[in-house]
Amino acid sequence: MKWIAAHTWLLILLPLIAGILLCYHTQFPVNLLAATEVDYLNRDTLLCLHLVSSGQERSKTVRYTAEATDGSRLLLYLQKGSLPQPQIGDLLLVQTTVTRGDTLGDFDYGHYLRLQGLVGSAWAYRRNWQIIGHQPIRGIRATAERCQQWLHQRYAALGIRDHELGILSALTLGYREELDQRVQQSFSASGAMHILAVSGLHTGIVWGLIVFLLTLGGLIKPLYEQRLWQTILTILTLIALWAYAFITGLSPSVMRSAWMVTIIEIGWLFHRKSVGINTLAAAAVMILLINPLALWSVSFQLSFAAVASLILVGGWLQQHVVLRGKVLQYLGGLLIMSFAAQIGTLPLTLHYFGQTSNYFALTNWVVIPAAFVLLLLGMGALAMSWCVVGEWLAEAAQWCTHALRLFVEWIEGLPFATAHIELSAISMGFGYGAMACVVAMMRGDKVHWCWLIGVVGCLILAIAFN
Repeated sequence: MKWIAAHTWLLILLPLIAGILLCYHTQFPVNLLAATEVDYLNRDTLLCLHLVSSGQERSKTVRYTAEATDGSRLLLYLQKGSLPQPQIGDLLLVQTTVTRGDTLGDFDYGHYLRLQGLVGSAWAYRRNWQIIGHQPIRGIRATAERCQQWLHQRYAALGIRDHELGILSALTLGYREELDQRVQQSFSASGAMHILAVSGLHTGIVWGLIVFLLTLGGLIKPLYEQRLWQTILTILTLIALWAYAFITGLSPSVMRSAWMVTIIEIGWLFHRKSVGINTLAAAAVMILLINPLALWSVSFQLSFAAVASLILVGGWLQQHVVLRGKVLQYLGGLLIMSFAAQIGTLPLTLHYFGQTSNYFALTNWVVIPAAFVLLLLGMGALAMSWCVVGEWLAEAAQWCTHALRLFVEWIEGLPFATAHIELSAISMGFGYGAMACVVAMMRGDKVHWCWLIGVVGCLILAIAFN
């Protein structure tokens, strides 16, 4: 009974995930992919499409997310031309053929698009489309995207340019439309890709800064001791935190961390101690209730796997690894947290991307403090953009971002920087089974032979099915 009382949210989360999987595989009682079943697939047709996202430029095309008159959505690739490209909100009349996409090995691209709520993809020459009107995009996410674009343009107006503009916008705003493909590969190979996706690290930094500013560094003690002021502090903190989540696009990783902080803050307000894994499960419940298909999002899976590993593995290692001295404690803490997050996401990373970084610990010793500095400089530059201080901060952010890029490229160039291993979905499942057995051994009073047998058995099956 004590275990049940301590894991209430897990008991809600597991049936919810089971229900989503049941609906997904049996299409009963709810067809989660109903919006992607259309009659215009694989045939030449004339469609009236509403552009609901900004264009992402590629070498020969510009990619948009477009919505048809029946409410279905698809990826639209338009050939670059001399005429001005359409903007978000434009209505287009397009003659094209919508297809699901090819299967690349074990990866079904069409099925992947359907899990994102997209019918498929379409390509059109310049002569095959025409702008026929404009209809402003409404909704919270559309407003968040416009806010992202405006802040990105403020960075450009302050003099931040080239690759540094794309890196800083991705790191601070979650805006990745101008992030160069080569830069992404460098960050991925060096194990620093996680700082370009706004997640719990960024939200935690912003949360700490908000609390620091509202309490003047903890000098205003009544904010902690008096119930009224504590309530005011909690409300202001959550408003500022969700405002940051809003300007970063409300991605699953940001939503997860924002919900976790919200639950923790409310618990503190009522003098309740939060349990990490329960808080994580509660955040998952909130997101899956809003969007069940988020369960198949790579961002959702990586985010929750990383945090679960930080709680279960990282917390245990910090309790049992004792280091003396502030410098050793700081470096050791970064190493432990990096190791835990890397281990927790390793099967997913190998399954989806087929590679992992061998120098992730060295990389994180630099990129995590750099992310903190760049968040301070970037947000400071935006806040002070009306005066010369904003230009100074933007110049400092430009140089720091350039230095970070050079360091990441140096790590990428080291011998054996990456390991290329591909895991099938079944092998990935057995990999997590082996991890679950290891966690059970770590958190138990003594090592049981059954857990050792489970680890070895899962690893053998993972290799066999791969």
